[in-house]
Amino acid sequence: MFRHPNYSNLLFFTIFSNEQRLLHFSTTRAGGVSRGEFRSLNLGNYSDDNPLNIFENRSIVARKFYKEANDLITPHQTHGNRVLLIDAEFLNLSNAEKIERLYGYDASVTQEKGYFLCVTTADCVPLLLFDRKNEAIGAIHAGWKGTSGRIVEKTLLEMKKNFGTETRDILAAIGPAIGIDNYEVGREVEEEFQKSGFNLNKSISYRHNLSRKLHIDLKEINRQELIRMGVPKHQIEKTRYCTYGNSRLFFSARRQSLHSGRMLSGIMLR
Repeated sequence: MFRHPNYSNLLFFTIFSNEQRLLHFSTTRAGGVSRGEFRSLNLGNYSDDNPLNIFENRSIVARKFYKEANDLITPHQTHGNRVLLIDAEFLNLSNAEKIERLYGYDASVTQEKGYFLCVTTADCVPLLLFDRKNEAIGAIHAGWKGTSGRIVEKTLLEMKKNFGTETRDILAAIGPAIGIDNYEVGREVEEEFQKSGFNLNKSISYRHNLSRKLHIDLKEINRQELIRMGVPKHQIEKTRYCTYGNSRLFFSARRQSLHSGRMLSGIMLR
């Protein structure tokens, strides 16, 4: 990941940097109008922040790309594994109908141009996908529930179903999320991953010597899911940024509890 001198509060992925058919971004917490726990670029539509502040923050980001806030299509995420197709029918809905349709999805895919597919995060993993051959994109919010529910697999299968996507043609970016050393989980999380067939080996987890609690690496689990599905390793970028460990740069729900802002990651076909 890198910062562009003209976009001081945004981060960009190197893997997408030469793709003229794309625009993309991942926000930090700086450069917005929110106050208090949500200071300052809170982009979480469904947080307890003032809705007017959230809309202005979304407008701040959108204007950097000469777009409007409503061009940032962001599902109402519920920590599930459902994937929404954004097509011409969706785009023709009224704003109220779009908001209703977006409820209950944690990923979206499209071939439509001119709209950012976005996800909000504050410790969970944002993933952005680009099918270079068929010009299709996807955006994924992968918390532990979505990850154990194999949301990466479901999104890639949805892209194959709708656009003919082959995973060998995918470029994938994994954005800022909580790191393994700061992500201690309970027995119920461990059991859920085991039920879903995940092998919690040393490449993605460890048990703390003193607490005996399990620590898991959500970013690495999702990287391995991409590889399992056939995305070549060299076509995946995974940031080292830990949201919990970089309080000046990112919001962190685990550090700030429920009163946390949200970052936004988005990808758009030009």
